[in-house]
Amino acid sequence: MIALYNLFLALFFLLISPKLIWQALRANREKKTILSRLKQTAPTPPQNSCVIWLHGVSVGEVKALSTLVLHIRKTHPLAFIVVSTVTKTGQDEAKRLIKQADAFCYLPLDVPWIIRRFVKQLHPRLLILVEGDFWFHLLRAVKNQRGHVALVNGKMSEKSFRRYSLVKWFAKSLFQNIDLFCIQSPEHLKRFLHFGVQAGRTAVIGNLKYDVQIFERSDSEIRAWKKQLNLQSSDFILTVGSTGKGEEALLLTKLMPIWNQYPHLKLLLVPRHPERFHRVKEIVQKRNIPCISYSAIRHQKGNEKLILIDAMGLLPLCYQVAHLTIVGGSFIPGMQGHNILEPVQLGKPVFFGPHMESQKELAHILLQLGVAKQISIDKLSLIVQDYIRCPALFKECEEKGKKFAKQVMGSSHTTWESIKSLVDDTN
Repeated sequence: MIALYNLFLALFFLLISPKLIWQALRANREKKTILSRLKQTAPTPPQNSCVIWLHGVSVGEVKALSTLVLHIRKTHPLAFIVVSTVTKTGQDEAKRLIKQADAFCYLPLDVPWIIRRFVKQLHPRLLILVEGDFWFHLLRAVKNQRGHVALVNGKMSEKSFRRYSLVKWFAKSLFQNIDLFCIQSPEHLKRFLHFGVQAGRTAVIGNLKYDVQIFERSDSEIRAWKKQLNLQSSDFILTVGSTGKGEEALLLTKLMPIWNQYPHLKLLLVPRHPERFHRVKEIVQKRNIPCISYSAIRHQKGNEKLILIDAMGLLPLCYQVAHLTIVGGSFIPGMQGHNILEPVQLGKPVFFGPHMESQKELAHILLQLGVAKQISIDKLSLIVQDYIRCPALFKECEEKGKKFAKQVMGSSHTTWESIKSLVDDTN
């Protein structure tokens, strides 16, 4: 089995290496990420320290992990906390959000001799994976060093379930290396159980992202930022966040006619991936929409209808100043949806598209509450105009959304209470 897995890895790396090289040539940030994942040097913890290793692929997973760190510090204040990611944006978010961590690094590629040496140097007492990103040699190496592995915020999409089903024998062996599964919902639990995970090693806890703290800016800070962006009190502000490849053109095509009837509409566009900022600007300019990038905001002329937010970490602020929000990653098949709770926590009504596979349970709840609308791209223009005409709709959304956000908190505490015994178990 290991030989087959290694053969698959070799073929996989062979196939993706041209893409990785091309990305590295185009952007230094990608080159640094790739080289870091090939390095064998791990962070160096103090001798005989208790190492707790947190791993998340990118920004969303890092946000979920961040909810655990305060609980970890309360019970294990001297632990050496390491946070690893796969992407550069995830690494940047980890350094910004998880100040209590002792070290940050990229997860090495799952090449046997690289990962074995890395884990031996780090010698973690507990590895915490968030949502997924299961690598066979990584899990085996941790177990061989007498460490424990816990999955938190665990989920398995229908797509992943179908893929694992093709190699069920491998999936069973893979999941045997995980000591505890903290799962988001019964639906996801059922899929893990299909691959031989014992019910006694599982717990349905909920979604850690419900506990992510949103920093609300003060009224004075909001006024200052609106002034910086030249947003007037008469403007209707629409924030479109977390858009992916192909969505900007689609959404702008439907939103542009609204300006004919409502010229006071101001659009804040926040692409999900920073490497696409330049391309998105080209898409906007091609449609002759008066626009400016946030990085060049001091050069604004005053007639801009669209502001492209080409900086990381500003999405919550863009949601907070908005009257209405649209969350991307949901209008094109395959993207599976992004975080729709964030604007709700800030009391903002949220629209999203039909493709919300990764947020199915949350989408259902928010739709029932009436603080969200799931719409097709063809109806987007009409429904946005309805909200511009009926500002009374916003007050009800604000009250319901903030109340719901408070009610669902607590998953991070329950999760850590479930897994903290693994830290002290040295068997």
